[in-house]
Amino acid sequence: MKKIIPKSIIAIFISSSLLLANSSDLYSNFQYVENNQVLLYKIINWWNVESNKNDTSYCNKSIKYLRKNNLNIKYNKTSKELVLTFRDNFAHLVDIFKKCKNCYGPKYLENTFLNKKYFSNAKTDNITIELSNIKSIVLKNVSKGEATKILKFQKDMILILEGVSGGLVLENNKISLHPIGNFFRSCPKNDKSKYPVSFRIINEKTKESLIEYKTIWNDL
Repeated sequence: MKKIIPKSIIAIFISSSLLLANSSDLYSNFQYVENNQVLLYKIINWWNVESNKNDTSYCNKSIKYLRKNNLNIKYNKTSKELVLTFRDNFAHLVDIFKKCKNCYGPKYLENTFLNKKYFSNAKTDNITIELSNIKSIVLKNVSKGEATKILKFQKDMILILEGVSGGLVLENNKISLHPIGNFFRSCPKNDKSKYPVSFRIINEKTKESLIEYKTIWNDL
């Protein structure tokens, strides 16, 4: 039987916060666990309490980060590059990758989709650092007309990260979106297929996906 997260846990607030949320999180970030809107830093604080160390209420649960109005877009007509700059850190309370060289675990986010309606010949690199550390995404070989079209709905662009919780990372106390590594709070481990991670940028008004990425694992 699927274990349901108690509403009392979702709503809990620990006044002596072990990890404070950025003020921007309270207003422009939307965070969800199993489609319940939450504040992830409160869940992390709750999980840090000694009496909750063996509680698996938040293990292997769907996690979703959604952020609006966080992109500043500029076009360089000489290089034909469209630069999507992050105004603030995104998804700073989760870890996507396994931090070690040549070991088993998720290693990078592969660009799997560029909407041809907006980017007929564009290319972009894979993401090899945590989203919380990324400053910008660069799209190459974008025409002036395509850039103009994108700039018109810049304010409607939303960042969406989705994954599954695998525990609290020992190193930084963040929620891991995979079960591999050293954990402060561990979860029962499943196969890697149970921990898909996707990152998308969409147009909120039309619901069209513009750019999509998914995690690629290093299999040893």
